Amino acid sequence: MWIVNALVVFLVLGVLAALLVSKIAKCPDSGSCPKVAIVAKVTAILYAVFHSAILLLTLLDNETQRFLGGHLTFGLVDTYKDTSSIIVFYDYVANDLSVPYLQFVVLLLMLPATYGCYRLLRKWYKPGDGFYVKKSVIAMVAFYIASYAFVYFIWTGNARMTKLRPVVSLIYSDLFVAKKAGGLSEADLANYRTSYQNLWQKVEGDSLWEFSDAKEGNGLPLYRVPTQALLQSERLAAQREKKPNFILVLMESQRGYNTGYMNPQIQPSPTPFMDSLAAHSHVWMRMHTSGVPTTGGVLSTHIGIPHHSRLAEATDLAHVTLPSFVSVLTENGYSTHYMSAADPAWDNLGVWMSKWYTEQHYNREREDDSTFMDNAIEYVRDTLAKSGKPFLATLMTRSNHYPFNFAAGMTDEQKNRPLQERINVTMNYADRQLARFIRAVENEEWYKNTYVIVMADHGFPLGENGVSTMNGGGFSNVSWIPFMIHGEGLEPVRDTATTAQIDIAPTVLELAGLAVPNIFMGHNLLRKVVVRQDSAAAVQDSMVAIQDSSEIAEGVNEQVAGLSLGAYSGYAAIGMDGYRFVAKYPSMDETYLFADGDTRQEHELLAGGSDPSDSMQKEGTYLKATLDTLIKISDYSLEKGL
Repeated sequence: MWIVNALVVFLVLGVLAALLVSKIAKCPDSGSCPKVAIVAKVTAILYAVFHSAILLLTLLDNETQRFLGGHLTFGLVDTYKDTSSIIVFYDYVANDLSVPYLQFVVLLLMLPATYGCYRLLRKWYKPGDGFYVKKSVIAMVAFYIASYAFVYFIWTGNARMTKLRPVVSLIYSDLFVAKKAGGLSEADLANYRTSYQNLWQKVEGDSLWEFSDAKEGNGLPLYRVPTQALLQSERLAAQREKKPNFILVLMESQRGYNTGYMNPQIQPSPTPFMDSLAAHSHVWMRMHTSGVPTTGGVLSTHIGIPHHSRLAEATDLAHVTLPSFVSVLTENGYSTHYMSAADPAWDNLGVWMSKWYTEQHYNREREDDSTFMDNAIEYVRDTLAKSGKPFLATLMTRSNHYPFNFAAGMTDEQKNRPLQERINVTMNYADRQLARFIRAVENEEWYKNTYVIVMADHGFPLGENGVSTMNGGGFSNVSWIPFMIHGEGLEPVRDTATTAQIDIAPTVLELAGLAVPNIFMGHNLLRKVVVRQDSAAAVQDSMVAIQDSSEIAEGVNEQVAGLSLGAYSGYAAIGMDGYRFVAKYPSMDETYLFADGDTRQEHELLAGGSDPSDSMQKEGTYLKATLDTLIKISDYSLEKGL
């Protein structure tokens, strides 16, 4: 497609140049003018040279994407510009598990092979044939239409589209789009930094962390360091002494809408085991994903920052240094393992996990959750638990995935049910496999010193709120997810604090007894909830993005129940002060406001045609400004890294 696009550009430039030369040379017939023929030949040569360079860069970009998880952009070149990177790339190629050194062979043969194809086509299509040009044009148009249909209608998908982006569009994006969209002015950054840091401290409710402009932070608005009081805390020392293990289970698309303990009206429950586990765990009833699809949810969980509002984070930011709670555990002596039923390389998660985990585990023959859990049971029980080190085992399931017919043993009748019913079948299957795993290890001695964290990567929209696609909104059908922690010292609680995946990183490190400088936007969910008493002036000072103080609600005297934040493929959402605000982002021309307790979001408070109260309008205005501030800070921090 881009070969044809470039051909049009060169053709137009060539015709214009030919007309100009013909006019200057005063040729009566431009078709027989020698200088016009020279222009045509030069244009063809330039076109060939242009595509020769593009073909070579395309191969290098594909290999860079395969080995490093990022495109061959200016940012990546700047990151890996030293000579040692070239040596490492050579080592990658030499140890390629497919065909060693194949890339170098292709690099050498690509242009000669292309020229050979050209000569062959010239032989088949005789230039003297009067129908030669017509046949060529017809073939190109037909192939272009077929290509367009294939890319945009037949073989679609955000991850594939991102990975296979043409080099020319990458360069264009680097030169114009990225610079235009990214970055904040110094004044804006200073204001947003103050706004964010004040709000974070209010929600956190204590003074155990300080934001720092230290050299390590490099001016990052998120960079915070623990105080001496926290570092010397007896509570953290006791947790470090315990060296607890962690089992984090990420359930694919296990949405809150269909989880039994979160919806007691659903009978029978699709998730009986999760319901029973929740009865003995600290459960957060209003947990939201911080990004979609799986890459967004999984990365947000690890790095404590919402998914980027514009970029495909897994591929576009793979070269950025973003530490996670896993990297902290690894650096502190933990054996950390990522086990996935789906290929983590498919959506580029493998590149990220290799940065943080000791080891990754995936086998194409174990993609069903049943065989996957069998292997996980064996490895955790017989290898990790006997390694002599505390461990983290992260398990990513697969069977409950759109179109919800992956579960082994599904009958034809079940596969033919509507999606809204079919998801109950696959969620129940995943629930049974989780039960098998827990029951296989719960009587082991080491399990007494283990925290089990069960959650989803994201939900899935199935028509609720008029949305049935992942990029159609940030409503609770896609964002509301189950989340619980089971382990020693955690009493069974049904917690109604609004929370998000960005809170998981600081919470896990609290349980591990570790306090290190970080750039997590989330909060430790095990801290005490405090009472917030803000005046309108204080709120205005905290959120400088609100320009008119008359638009700010009067003082809010209520218990701070936390903060949730997420970006969802063109939408963003925030939960705060007893409300959840959803907006199309960044335009903000489509907004919704719900009570935080309305977890299924069935009563929109700013519905069109109604006359919302003045206080609701003020609350919507405040949350709109707050959301914009936090997402801009989040995007900036993701692009800058640590």
